[in-house]
Amino acid sequence: MFSGYAIIFDILVFIVWPGHYIYQEFLSSARARRRRGLKMLAAQALYRWRWDRDRFADAQCATLTEIREEALAYLKQPDDEKAIEAFLEESVARLKKLSRKSKSRLGREWLELLVVVVGVVMGIRALFLQPFKIPTGSMQPTLHGINFVEQEKVEPNWFQRIMHYANGSRRYTDVAAERPGKIYKTQADGLFMVTRKGRELAHEMYQKNPLLFFPYTSWHLGGVPHNLPGEKGNVHRYIVEYRLDHYPDDPITRHNEWNNIKAGQTILRGYLELGDHLFVNRIAYNFTEPQRGDITVFVTDGLRFRGKPLRGRFFIKRLVGIPGDTLRIRDRRLEVKVKGSDEFVVVDGSFAKAFDRMYSFKGGYRGYSHESGANYLLTDTDTVTLGPDEYWLQGDNTESSQDSRFWGAVPRRNIVGRADFVYWPFTRRWGITDLADPEE
Repeated sequence: MFSGYAIIFDILVFIVWPGHYIYQEFLSSARARRRRGLKMLAAQALYRWRWDRDRFADAQCATLTEIREEALAYLKQPDDEKAIEAFLEESVARLKKLSRKSKSRLGREWLELLVVVVGVVMGIRALFLQPFKIPTGSMQPTLHGINFVEQEKVEPNWFQRIMHYANGSRRYTDVAAERPGKIYKTQADGLFMVTRKGRELAHEMYQKNPLLFFPYTSWHLGGVPHNLPGEKGNVHRYIVEYRLDHYPDDPITRHNEWNNIKAGQTILRGYLELGDHLFVNRIAYNFTEPQRGDITVFVTDGLRFRGKPLRGRFFIKRLVGIPGDTLRIRDRRLEVKVKGSDEFVVVDGSFAKAFDRMYSFKGGYRGYSHESGANYLLTDTDTVTLGPDEYWLQGDNTESSQDSRFWGAVPRRNIVGRADFVYWPFTRRWGITDLADPEE
């Protein structure tokens, strides 16, 4: 189900780490434990001396040096058991007394540490590597977004659920309506919106974020809260998709007609995948121009579709056109007439290996398509020509991707960086992006 990297991660976290602790604390010999205690004592004395020597008196610094030197000396004569045990007990007490801190000083140190850590992390994020989460399925199957997978039964036990989340970002749910409820759907801007008593379904939902890492949404149906995994916007979307798939006769297509959800009827059954989490290289394009085939993150500032700004500030797509290109889509293949050329050629593996995967038509790859609701490249004969500092970006899942076909070229100033590494979950896509071959 998951990649070999997941097995390595599980071995390290659940076997090597606790196993090492158990061996050191309970299974190793008394002599080994004494040596480890002496080494830790010498290291702690040196640490305190380096940290506090500017404020300690000479006598206190001398005490730290003495403790360290005696610990190192006992390491050379490990057989003197009673002397070592007595030295460890006495020296630990001396070190604690010497290093005792007031609550205010301890608080200041933690605050200083927090400021430094936050500063370093924000600096790295702003200048070098930015964490990014794939929000939608527009780049599938190259990268996976937040997605709900339906199941006939939800069978994993509590341990399997922990492992599936740690390795594959899966959160299971099996929720049925406790009381009867009523919803109906209308169609607005091409999207199905589920409503209750004239209000959008989202208005009946309340997002909660326990521990920040496990958000869930409480949907009040029939006056009873039903807890579903995920953020409010995603829960709204996959409830609609689930009901349309499983209850095709239930939704009413005409506005203001009611539709009953019966008590005991399944609301959702399956698991939510939280999408690929990756690092974006923010410095790559400081030294080179964006290349055709790069998976690119950009901001949507100034981009509009049907006169409205795009939802969300950061998007991720594949860069398929560079300044001077003339592009078209024919027979599910992207063709380009590069600047200075008179002929169109297929954008294939000679440009970047990823394009050959697009045309393999395996593992979910379906090539490039036209979209009737788009503004550009609507037919085989439609073309678009890019000006200076303009780039064309499309999702690999072009049948379910809002991209440059809808809102046009992306200016160079909007490009943030290149997606380089998937750090979680530990699936076959883990590691350097864009290397996994299509699934058979």
